[in-house]
Amino acid sequence: MMSWGANYVVIKKGEHGHFLFHEDVIFPSVGFSLESVVDPTGAGDSFAGAMIGHLAAKNKTSFSEIKKSIIYGNVMGSFAVEKYGLAGLTSLKKSDISKRIKQYEKMVTF
Repeated sequence: MMSWGANYVVIKKGEHGHFLFHEDVIFPSVGFSLESVVDPTGAGDSFAGAMIGHLAAKNKTSFSEIKKSIIYGNVMGSFAVEKYGLAGLTSLKKSDISKRIKQYEKMVTF
């Protein structure tokens, strides 16, 4: 895909995380570890929506900002799988998201 002109390529790997490719750099990210998964339906869509929404809100497409948006997407995907349907997302507060991002940062370095 990069040979077709894309500056960045993101490959989703479900519960195993994602790969971000840019020039000669590969940024792997792991999925957020949960004790139980109730319903994985929609996790990938939640990831993609959160990632794109985060990028749109920041109005930047630097490698650093795309890495942050992938982490944001990972976290939102983790909320999506904890309950059936949209229930894992509709009751979220910004503080819940911030708390989980901090938990993720403790798990990995990026």
